Amino acid sequence: MGAPNHRLLAGSPIEVVDSRTLFRGPAISQRNMGSLARLDDGQLLLAFRQGTGPVRRNDGVVVLSRSDDDGETWSQPVPLYAQPGWDCLPMGGLARLGDDPIRLVVGRIKLDFALGGPEPVADWYVCSLASRDGGRTWSEPGPEIRLFPCWTELYGASNPHPLADGRYLWACMGTLGRDTGWRAGVTFTGPGGDDFAPPTIIAAASDRDFADLDVVRLADGRFLAVIREFVTGESVFAHSRDEGRTWRPICPTGFKGANIKLHRLRSGTILCAYREGDAARPGVGCSVSDDGGETWRYIGRLYDAGADRTDVPGSPCGYPDLVSLGDGRLLCVLHTYPDVDGRVDLHLLRLEDRS
Repeated sequence: MGAPNHRLLAGSPIEVVDSRTLFRGPAISQRNMGSLARLDDGQLLLAFRQGTGPVRRNDGVVVLSRSDDDGETWSQPVPLYAQPGWDCLPMGGLARLGDDPIRLVVGRIKLDFALGGPEPVADWYVCSLASRDGGRTWSEPGPEIRLFPCWTELYGASNPHPLADGRYLWACMGTLGRDTGWRAGVTFTGPGGDDFAPPTIIAAASDRDFADLDVVRLADGRFLAVIREFVTGESVFAHSRDEGRTWRPICPTGFKGANIKLHRLRSGTILCAYREGDAARPGVGCSVSDDGGETWRYIGRLYDAGADRTDVPGSPCGYPDLVSLGDGRLLCVLHTYPDVDGRVDLHLLRLEDRS
């Protein structure tokens, strides 16, 4: 498998300049769930899960690579977090609190496919590592982060969001039981990013499950959240005018998407990248909003999975992340569905903001 097929529509405010596969070798491996961060000196960090193939197992390791040439070349990935018998993965990924420190929110799960369902996870644990030297060295894992009765994840590819009073807002999601009672919201910390407050819920209902959210600040200062409805795949949005303390009732976006990533383009247009929930166009799709999330239009796919994709339990494609390189240049990372051999690839796309 080479670079991903992309199918952006004419008139899209973004353009794919080039794309390629990262770190592919002869072994059948699974590289997924990439998280990008750009430091003040221009260096890029990329954290992701690396595990064996051809099926996903409880052997994932969180690794980190660096680039000092805007993503043209990358260092050999080094392991940061592993636990024998567990599947370790980014559970929030790289989070910059200024340039010092950097947080890497990680977790470990025990997959048990006999449980069935979209999340066949028997056990989980979430914590974070910290770096004060630009990601060259890292602390030991911190204490468990538990914001919900069961599953907790600091899901929000754009985390964290600085507030005027020096605190940070973080998107988060979790459950009331094992794979039940999914809800999505935000939590707050102080400047150090390790004193999480009880979550403020944006979306929850007794007969619906909400997850996979991201938050972005609009040009007018409001926050916009886009959230996946877990069962139907439909996405919803909500706004906050008071720094995330309260949120307007959720409304439908009109598109189906998971693994939400939001990014504000130069014009103020909001780009939403997501794993497609529409079976007719599998892959990683994009929609944009010119009115702060009230209405959306589809602009195509950053990754076209094709009709011959293989749907394997526990191995969906997606998890897009984006960073700005300046001057309208963007870098995007995402991962594929498994190929016929069970290999999952991490792809890097160089984009241009034409808005």
